[in-house]
Amino acid sequence: MSVHENWLKQLNKTKEQLNAQGIDIQLPPPSQLELQIEYLEVVPGKKIKGKIPFQKRFSNPIKTYQGGFLTAALDDHFGPLSYMTADRPCTTLSLNTTYLKPFTEKMGHCTIEAEVMQKTKSFIFMRAVVLSPGGDLLAHAESHVAILRDDQLQKVNA
Repeated sequence: MSVHENWLKQLNKTKEQLNAQGIDIQLPPPSQLELQIEYLEVVPGKKIKGKIPFQKRFSNPIKTYQGGFLTAALDDHFGPLSYMTADRPCTTLSLNTTYLKPFTEKMGHCTIEAEVMQKTKSFIFMRAVVLSPGGDLLAHAESHVAILRDDQLQKVNA
């Protein structure tokens, strides 16, 4: 079984556990499916690595991958990583992306490697890089998330 297949199996268990607690959650999220993310490495509480294909429908007028969709793919790495680290849902406080080189159709795909920098009782600080198949740095990002308390989760699902 591939890393990605194991990841999907784990997501299903997580969904069942949260649904049993009365927390309505959709896993995998529609964004992950739309972006066609394939997770290649998952180390709970430490890092997650995935691959995304270039999709023309997410390109900008100059035919490179539109930055907002690349940031969405980053968020679909930070989200699972934060959940695994906190062992509960989190919410994004900030996500800052810096673009260095375009993600082009010729590349075919890129990889995203996200890691936890620090975890406190209430927050998680993470960073990620976006790499071309040849290892060129296309972008980097940082995300800060808040770990949701039970009372906050109930409000989200109200």
